[in-house]
Amino acid sequence: MSANDPGHINNLNKDQEENLKSFWISLFDKITSENKVSLENFYDSTYGKELFYAFANDNPDVTLLRWLRARKWNINQALELSMDTLKWKLQWDVKQLVAEGESALCYEEILTGKMSYSGYDRVGRPIIYISVKDHVKGQFSSESTQKLTVLFMEIGRKLLNSPVEFITVIFDMAGFSRKNMDYQHIYFLVNLVQSYYPESLGLALIVNAPWLFYSCWRIIKRWLDPVVESKVQFINNLDDLTKIVDLSNIPEQLNGNNPDFKYIPPTEQDNIMLSAFRADSYGHKQASKNHEQASINYLRITLEWAQKKHDKHILEERKKAMKELRDAYEQLIPYISTRTHYHRNGFIHEPIFDITYEKIQ
Repeated sequence: MSANDPGHINNLNKDQEENLKSFWISLFDKITSENKVSLENFYDSTYGKELFYAFANDNPDVTLLRWLRARKWNINQALELSMDTLKWKLQWDVKQLVAEGESALCYEEILTGKMSYSGYDRVGRPIIYISVKDHVKGQFSSESTQKLTVLFMEIGRKLLNSPVEFITVIFDMAGFSRKNMDYQHIYFLVNLVQSYYPESLGLALIVNAPWLFYSCWRIIKRWLDPVVESKVQFINNLDDLTKIVDLSNIPEQLNGNNPDFKYIPPTEQDNIMLSAFRADSYGHKQASKNHEQASINYLRITLEWAQKKHDKHILEERKKAMKELRDAYEQLIPYISTRTHYHRNGFIHEPIFDITYEKIQ
């Protein structure tokens, strides 16, 4: 599924568009009421700033539509889901995790290669490859593995190319045994996908599962929303897998042609650039101010759009405001995030790091 499918940003019927407008108004009212703020200081509020960081450089409508679809277009339930997500992000301090990047993770756990990105599937969805045998319950703390998982979800957002809005997850079950079955982490992962990154999963492919796993699956599937469960496929041979993923994007350990994960640590230049960004308080302050102004302008125009009937002039203004918001967020990226293994291996392209570094020299 993509942005062009029914119920997505490029294919909304009249009722769905009206739901989206009503949701914008309800979300604004909820945040301003809870934080006791107005439009002018919305960004400075606890949930307001978190909301615009959650949008990152995506189209904000795409995020709201994820919440609406996840709750079957029920605005009250979507509002509850959105607020729960913002509260979770604050409690988990996702902004800080993204700012620290891989340095916040356990280095030895990264090296296991238990979780990595492996190209794209045949319809352009980024692939998270999970080597289940390399996850041994209790080898690392649950907090450490949860941080790894959340950061991977955030990295995945950088790999989405419009109109694709979903990821594919491959669970390689080869070599699976009881020591690899971690119900606590599986429950965390299920809750993460269903509650805090809803409508982000395109497919979950369980490959070469042994009979031992099927008794575990009977427990796991009870936790799944029917929509999520419908996206799970069991695959037992390479031919069926290659119908979904080209061999060039299947890891060698799964009999594909993509080299197996080998972590590339930060270079000396990465560390020099990171220190420069963190020391550039003036640049960070200016980028934050520009993002705040772009956020408030976008929100002001969006509320005007939501409260009016079809108005071509407002639509053009809103499109322009969204571009300005994306551009402002891009300027903020070097100050609030870090380059990762996937920048160093060329999978993620964010030239803004180099552009900003050259400016502050």
